Amino acid sequence: MPRKNSGPHLVWLKKRKAYYISFTEKGRSRLVSTGQRDRGLAQKALADFLATRSIATDPAAGRLRGPAELSIEQALVWYGLEHAPDVEAPRAIGTAIDHLSAWWGTRVVAEITKATVSAYRRHRESTGRGRGLRKDEPSAGVSPATVDRELVVLRAAVNWAHENGRLTTPLKLETGPQRPSRDRWLTVSEAARLLWQSRQSPAHIQLFTALALYTGARHAAIVDLTWDQVDLQAGTIRYLPVGRTQTAKQRPTVPIPRPLLRLLKKARNTAKNPYVITWRNKPVESCRTGFRTLVTRAGLAGVTPHVLRHTAGTWMAQRGVDTWQISGFLGHSEARTTALYKHHSPNFLGQARAAMEGRRRR
Repeated sequence: MPRKNSGPHLVWLKKRKAYYISFTEKGRSRLVSTGQRDRGLAQKALADFLATRSIATDPAAGRLRGPAELSIEQALVWYGLEHAPDVEAPRAIGTAIDHLSAWWGTRVVAEITKATVSAYRRHRESTGRGRGLRKDEPSAGVSPATVDRELVVLRAAVNWAHENGRLTTPLKLETGPQRPSRDRWLTVSEAARLLWQSRQSPAHIQLFTALALYTGARHAAIVDLTWDQVDLQAGTIRYLPVGRTQTAKQRPTVPIPRPLLRLLKKARNTAKNPYVITWRNKPVESCRTGFRTLVTRAGLAGVTPHVLRHTAGTWMAQRGVDTWQISGFLGHSEARTTALYKHHSPNFLGQARAAMEGRRRR
Protein backbone atom coordinates (compact mmCIF):
# COMPACT_ATOMS: atom_id res chain seq x y z
CA MET A 1 0.00 0.00 0.00
CA PRO A 2 1.53 3.36 -0.99
CA ARG A 3 2.50 5.72 1.79
CA LYS A 4 0.02 8.51 2.40
CA ASN A 5 1.19 11.93 1.23
CA SER A 6 1.70 14.01 4.38
CA GLY A 7 1.87 17.32 2.54
CA PRO A 8 4.64 19.94 2.66
CA HIS A 9 6.52 19.97 5.97
CA LEU A 10 9.82 21.12 7.47
CA VAL A 11 12.88 18.90 7.78
CA TRP A 12 16.30 19.73 9.20
CA LEU A 13 19.25 18.84 6.97
CA LYS A 14 22.25 18.46 9.24
CA LYS A 15 24.84 18.60 6.44
CA ARG A 16 23.46 21.89 5.13
CA LYS A 17 22.59 23.27 8.57
CA ALA A 18 19.24 24.64 7.47
CA TYR A 19 15.54 23.81 7.36
CA TYR A 20 14.12 22.54 4.07
CA ILE A 21 10.54 22.11 2.87
CA SER A 22 9.88 18.51 1.92
CA PHE A 23 6.91 17.76 -0.35
CA THR A 24 5.73 15.35 -3.01
CA GLU A 25 4.98 16.53 -6.54
CA LYS A 26 3.87 14.21 -9.35
CA GLY A 27 4.90 11.21 -7.31
CA ARG A 28 8.45 12.45 -6.61
CA SER A 29 9.87 13.72 -3.32
CA ARG A 30 11.32 17.21 -3.51
CA LEU A 31 13.20 19.58 -1.21
CA VAL A 32 13.21 23.37 -1.21
CA SER A 33 15.51 25.33 1.08
CA THR A 34 14.02 27.91 3.43
CA GLY A 35 17.46 29.44 3.89
CA GLN A 36 16.77 29.52 7.63
CA ARG A 37 18.35 27.95 10.69
CA ASP A 38 15.74 29.46 12.99
CA ARG A 39 12.66 27.24 13.26
CA GLY A 40 10.24 30.16 13.65
CA LEU A 41 11.50 31.84 10.47
CA ALA A 42 11.44 28.49 8.68
CA GLN A 43 7.78 28.07 9.62
CA LYS A 44 7.03 31.46 8.10
CA ALA A 45 8.82 30.37 4.93
CA LEU A 46 6.68 27.21 4.89
CA ALA A 47 3.51 29.33 5.21
CA ASP A 48 4.66 31.54 2.32
CA PHE A 49 5.43 28.41 0.27
CA LEU A 50 1.95 27.02 0.90
CA ALA A 51 0.40 30.37 0.03
CA THR A 52 1.93 30.21 -3.46
CA ARG A 53 0.63 26.71 -4.14
CA SER A 54 -2.78 25.76 -5.37
CA ILE A 55 -3.77 24.47 -1.94
CA ALA A 56 -3.76 28.03 -0.57
CA THR A 57 -4.89 29.88 -3.72
CA ASP A 58 -7.68 27.52 -4.68
CA PRO A 59 -10.00 29.47 -7.03
CA ALA A 60 -12.87 27.52 -5.48
CA ALA A 61 -11.95 28.61 -1.96
CA GLY A 62 -15.38 30.10 -1.45
CA ARG A 63 -17.17 26.92 -2.49
CA LEU A 64 -19.08 25.14 0.26
CA ARG A 65 -17.72 21.62 0.74
CA GLY A 66 -18.71 18.58 2.71
CA PRO A 67 -16.47 16.87 5.29
CA ALA A 68 -15.52 14.21 2.72
CA GLU A 69 -14.30 16.88 0.26
CA LEU A 70 -12.28 19.28 2.41
CA SER A 71 -8.75 18.16 3.29
CA ILE A 72 -7.50 18.80 6.81
CA GLU A 73 -4.36 20.37 5.36
CA GLN A 74 -6.44 22.88 3.42
CA ALA A 75 -8.38 23.84 6.56
CA LEU A 76 -5.13 24.26 8.51
CA VAL A 77 -3.60 26.43 5.78
CA TRP A 78 -6.65 28.70 5.64
CA TYR A 79 -6.64 29.01 9.41
CA GLY A 80 -2.90 29.70 9.55
CA LEU A 81 -2.88 32.27 6.76
CA GLU A 82 -6.18 34.09 7.32
CA HIS A 83 -6.81 33.84 11.06
CA ALA A 84 -3.59 33.16 12.98
CA PRO A 85 -1.87 36.48 12.07
CA ASP A 86 -4.61 38.36 13.95
CA VAL A 87 -4.24 36.53 17.28
CA GLU A 88 -1.91 37.41 20.15
CA ALA A 89 0.18 34.22 19.93
CA PRO A 90 0.52 33.21 16.24
CA ARG A 91 3.78 31.34 16.92
CA ALA A 92 2.00 28.75 19.09
CA ILE A 93 -0.65 28.18 16.43
CA GLY A 94 2.03 27.86 13.74
CA THR A 95 3.88 25.21 15.75
CA ALA A 96 0.67 23.23 16.30
CA ILE A 97 -0.23 23.45 12.60
CA ASP A 98 3.24 22.16 11.68
CA HIS A 99 2.82 19.03 13.82
CA LEU A 100 -0.80 18.50 12.77
CA SER A 101 0.00 18.78 9.06
CA ALA A 102 2.91 16.36 9.33
CA TRP A 103 0.66 13.59 10.64
CA TRP A 104 -2.82 14.25 9.23
CA GLY A 105 -1.49 15.02 5.75
CA THR A 106 -4.13 14.94 3.03
CA ARG A 107 -6.79 13.18 5.08
CA VAL A 108 -10.19 14.80 4.81
CA VAL A 109 -12.27 16.24 7.64
CA ALA A 110 -14.58 13.21 7.58
CA GLU A 111 -11.61 11.11 8.70
CA ILE A 112 -11.36 12.93 12.05
CA THR A 113 -12.81 10.22 14.27
CA LYS A 114 -12.17 8.91 17.77
CA ALA A 115 -9.90 6.26 16.27
CA THR A 116 -7.74 8.65 14.25
CA VAL A 117 -7.56 11.17 17.10
CA SER A 118 -6.42 8.37 19.43
CA ALA A 119 -3.79 7.32 16.88
CA TYR A 120 -2.53 10.88 16.61
CA ARG A 121 -2.36 11.12 20.40
CA ARG A 122 -0.38 7.87 20.65
CA HIS A 123 2.05 9.11 18.00
CA ARG A 124 2.69 12.46 19.66
CA GLU A 125 2.96 11.01 23.18
CA SER A 126 5.42 8.30 22.14
CA THR A 127 7.65 9.42 19.28
CA GLY A 128 5.81 12.69 19.07
CA ARG A 129 8.36 15.29 18.13
CA GLY A 130 7.81 14.05 14.61
CA ARG A 131 8.96 15.85 11.50
CA GLY A 132 10.47 19.29 11.35
CA LEU A 133 12.91 18.76 14.19
CA ARG A 134 16.63 18.21 13.92
CA LYS A 135 17.56 14.68 13.00
CA ASP A 136 20.29 14.53 15.63
CA GLU A 137 17.79 15.12 18.42
CA PRO A 138 16.51 11.97 20.17
CA SER A 139 12.89 11.13 19.53
CA ALA A 140 10.75 11.90 22.55
CA GLY A 141 7.07 12.13 23.27
CA VAL A 142 5.23 15.25 24.30
CA SER A 143 2.87 15.65 27.23
CA PRO A 144 -0.86 14.88 26.96
CA ALA A 145 -1.55 18.57 27.61
CA THR A 146 0.50 19.52 24.54
CA VAL A 147 -1.53 17.12 22.39
CA ASP A 148 -4.72 18.62 23.84
CA ARG A 149 -3.62 22.09 22.73
CA GLU A 150 -2.83 20.84 19.22
CA LEU A 151 -6.23 19.17 18.94
CA VAL A 152 -7.83 22.46 20.01
CA VAL A 153 -6.11 24.09 17.00
CA LEU A 154 -7.36 21.27 14.74
CA ARG A 155 -10.92 21.76 15.92
CA ALA A 156 -10.63 25.56 15.64
CA ALA A 157 -9.29 25.33 12.07
CA VAL A 158 -12.09 23.09 10.88
CA ASN A 159 -14.77 25.13 12.64
CA TRP A 160 -13.25 28.33 11.20
CA ALA A 161 -13.79 26.87 7.74
CA HIS A 162 -17.43 26.14 8.67
CA GLU A 163 -18.01 29.63 10.09
CA ASN A 164 -16.60 31.20 6.93
CA GLY A 165 -18.82 29.30 4.54
CA ARG A 166 -16.31 26.71 3.30
CA LEU A 167 -17.51 23.61 5.17
CA THR A 168 -21.08 22.37 5.56
CA THR A 169 -20.84 21.11 9.15
CA PRO A 170 -18.78 22.00 12.24
CA LEU A 171 -16.49 19.53 13.97
CA LYS A 172 -17.39 18.06 17.36
CA LEU A 173 -14.12 16.92 18.89
CA GLU A 174 -13.40 16.08 22.50
CA THR A 175 -9.79 17.10 23.22
CA GLY A 176 -9.47 15.14 26.46
CA PRO A 177 -10.44 15.28 30.13
CA GLN A 178 -9.46 18.10 32.47
CA ARG A 179 -6.07 17.05 33.78
CA PRO A 180 -4.94 17.68 37.34
CA SER A 181 -2.09 20.15 37.74
CA ARG A 182 1.29 18.68 38.66
CA ASP A 183 2.28 19.91 42.10
CA ARG A 184 6.06 19.89 41.47
CA TRP A 185 7.88 22.81 43.05
CA LEU A 186 11.43 23.41 44.24
CA THR A 187 12.53 23.43 47.84
CA VAL A 188 14.81 26.27 48.89
CA SER A 189 17.84 23.95 48.75
CA GLU A 190 16.88 22.70 45.25
CA ALA A 191 16.46 26.26 44.02
CA ALA A 192 19.82 27.25 45.51
CA ARG A 193 21.46 24.30 43.75
CA LEU A 194 19.85 25.28 40.45
CA LEU A 195 20.92 28.92 40.74
CA TRP A 196 24.44 27.92 41.73
CA GLN A 197 24.78 25.62 38.74
CA SER A 198 23.35 28.31 36.45
CA ARG A 199 26.55 30.29 37.02
CA GLN A 200 28.30 27.70 34.86
CA SER A 201 25.68 28.06 32.09
CA PRO A 202 25.65 30.62 29.27
CA ALA A 203 24.66 34.06 30.57
CA HIS A 204 21.23 33.99 28.91
CA ILE A 205 20.31 30.70 30.65
CA GLN A 206 21.41 32.07 34.02
CA LEU A 207 19.33 35.22 33.51
CA PHE A 208 16.34 33.25 32.20
CA THR A 209 16.41 30.95 35.24
CA ALA A 210 16.55 33.88 37.66
CA LEU A 211 13.67 35.68 35.90
CA ALA A 212 11.52 32.54 35.90
CA LEU A 213 12.12 31.83 39.58
CA TYR A 214 12.01 35.36 41.02
CA THR A 215 9.10 36.70 38.93
CA GLY A 216 7.14 33.51 38.16
CA ALA A 217 6.77 34.56 34.53
CA ARG A 218 5.99 32.14 31.74
CA HIS A 219 8.65 31.07 29.26
CA ALA A 220 7.14 33.03 26.36
CA ALA A 221 6.86 36.24 28.38
CA ILE A 222 10.53 36.03 29.39
CA VAL A 223 11.97 35.39 25.92
CA ASP A 224 9.76 38.20 24.52
CA LEU A 225 10.92 40.67 27.19
CA THR A 226 12.67 43.84 25.98
CA TRP A 227 14.67 46.36 27.97
CA ASP A 228 12.06 49.10 27.56
CA GLN A 229 9.76 46.93 29.72
CA VAL A 230 12.32 46.80 32.54
CA ASP A 231 12.48 49.82 34.86
CA LEU A 232 15.62 49.33 36.93
CA GLN A 233 15.13 52.59 38.84
CA ALA A 234 11.56 51.83 39.89
CA GLY A 235 12.43 48.15 40.30
CA THR A 236 9.61 46.77 38.15
CA ILE A 237 9.14 44.59 35.06
CA ARG A 238 6.13 45.16 32.81
CA TYR A 239 5.68 41.85 31.02
CA LEU A 240 2.89 43.16 28.76
CA PRO A 241 4.42 44.91 25.72
CA VAL A 242 3.00 48.29 24.69
CA GLY A 243 0.13 47.85 22.24
CA ARG A 244 -0.59 44.26 23.17
CA THR A 245 -3.89 43.39 24.83
CA GLN A 246 -4.13 41.05 27.79
CA THR A 247 -5.21 37.49 27.09
CA ALA A 248 -6.28 34.73 29.47
CA LYS A 249 -2.56 34.17 30.12
CA GLN A 250 -2.06 37.58 31.62
CA ARG A 251 1.30 39.35 31.63
CA PRO A 252 1.44 41.44 34.82
CA THR A 253 3.77 44.14 36.10
CA VAL A 254 5.88 42.73 38.94
CA PRO A 255 8.46 44.06 41.40
CA ILE A 256 12.07 42.97 40.96
CA PRO A 257 13.56 41.11 43.97
CA ARG A 258 17.06 42.27 44.96
CA PRO A 259 19.03 39.17 43.77
CA LEU A 260 17.42 39.49 40.34
CA LEU A 261 17.98 43.26 40.23
CA ARG A 262 21.74 42.76 40.49
CA LEU A 263 21.74 40.34 37.56
CA LEU A 264 19.58 42.63 35.43
CA LYS A 265 21.81 45.65 36.05
CA LYS A 266 24.86 43.63 35.04
CA ALA A 267 23.12 42.39 31.88
CA ARG A 268 21.87 45.89 31.01
CA ASN A 269 25.40 47.32 31.15
CA THR A 270 26.59 44.92 28.44
CA ALA A 271 23.37 44.69 26.37
CA LYS A 272 23.68 45.32 22.62
CA ASN A 273 20.18 44.21 21.72
CA PRO A 274 16.67 45.43 22.68
CA TYR A 275 15.84 41.96 24.01
CA VAL A 276 16.75 40.95 27.55
CA ILE A 277 17.40 37.27 26.75
CA THR A 278 19.94 37.04 23.94
CA TRP A 279 22.57 34.63 22.67
CA ARG A 280 25.47 36.07 20.67
CA ASN A 281 23.63 39.40 20.59
CA LYS A 282 20.53 37.87 18.98
CA PRO A 283 17.13 37.21 20.58
CA VAL A 284 16.36 33.57 21.31
CA GLU A 285 13.15 31.73 20.51
CA SER A 286 13.49 29.19 23.31
CA CYS A 287 15.61 28.52 26.40
CA ARG A 288 14.25 25.02 26.94
CA THR A 289 17.27 23.08 25.67
CA GLY A 290 19.76 25.07 27.74
CA PHE A 291 17.47 24.85 30.76
CA ARG A 292 17.22 21.05 30.42
CA THR A 293 21.00 20.86 30.40
CA LEU A 294 21.14 23.01 33.54
CA VAL A 295 18.55 20.86 35.34
CA THR A 296 20.49 17.69 34.51
CA ARG A 297 23.73 19.22 35.77
CA ALA A 298 21.98 20.27 38.99
CA GLY A 299 20.81 16.67 39.52
CA LEU A 300 17.11 17.55 39.62
CA ALA A 301 14.18 15.60 38.19
CA GLY A 302 10.87 16.71 36.73
CA VAL A 303 11.86 20.38 36.54
CA THR A 304 10.69 22.47 33.58
CA PRO A 305 10.53 26.27 33.22
CA HIS A 306 6.90 26.11 34.37
CA VAL A 307 7.99 24.44 37.63
CA LEU A 308 9.84 27.66 38.49
CA ARG A 309 6.59 29.59 38.03
CA HIS A 310 4.78 27.12 40.26
CA THR A 311 7.60 27.40 42.79
CA ALA A 312 7.14 31.17 43.02
CA GLY A 313 3.42 30.77 43.75
CA THR A 314 4.01 27.96 46.23
CA TRP A 315 6.65 29.88 48.19
CA MET A 316 4.38 32.92 48.47
CA ALA A 317 1.50 30.76 49.72
CA GLN A 318 3.73 28.97 52.22
CA ARG A 319 4.83 32.32 53.63
CA GLY A 320 1.29 33.51 54.17
CA VAL A 321 0.85 35.84 51.18
CA ASP A 322 -2.87 36.22 50.45
CA THR A 323 -4.29 34.82 47.20
CA TRP A 324 -5.15 38.30 45.88
CA GLN A 325 -1.48 39.29 45.85
CA ILE A 326 -0.33 35.93 44.46
CA SER A 327 -2.85 36.18 41.62
CA GLY A 328 -1.66 39.72 40.83
CA PHE A 329 1.99 38.64 40.85
CA LEU A 330 1.46 35.61 38.58
CA GLY A 331 -1.31 37.01 36.38
CA HIS A 332 -3.83 34.35 37.44
CA SER A 333 -7.46 34.78 38.31
CA GLU A 334 -7.99 34.64 42.07
CA ALA A 335 -10.10 31.49 41.68
CA ARG A 336 -7.28 29.78 39.80
CA THR A 337 -4.74 30.90 42.40
CA THR A 338 -6.90 29.55 45.22
CA ALA A 339 -7.24 26.18 43.47
CA LEU A 340 -3.48 25.90 42.87
CA TYR A 341 -2.01 27.24 46.10
CA LYS A 342 -4.53 27.28 48.95
CA HIS A 343 -3.28 23.94 50.35
CA HIS A 344 0.23 25.40 50.68
CA SER A 345 -0.90 28.22 52.97
CA PRO A 346 0.01 27.86 56.68
CA ASN A 347 -3.61 28.89 57.43
CA PHE A 348 -5.15 26.26 55.13
CA LEU A 349 -8.39 25.10 56.76
CA GLY A 350 -7.12 26.55 60.03
CA GLN A 351 -10.59 27.30 61.40
CA ALA A 352 -11.78 23.80 60.48
CA ARG A 353 -8.79 22.25 62.24
CA ALA A 354 -9.33 24.40 65.34
CA ALA A 355 -12.95 23.33 65.46
CA MET A 356 -12.02 19.67 65.23
CA GLU A 357 -9.38 20.02 67.96
CA GLY A 358 -11.72 21.81 70.35
CA ARG A 359 -14.16 20.17 72.79
CA ARG A 360 -17.84 19.95 72.11
CA ARG A 361 -20.02 22.28 73.98
CA ARG A 362 -22.48 20.62 76.35
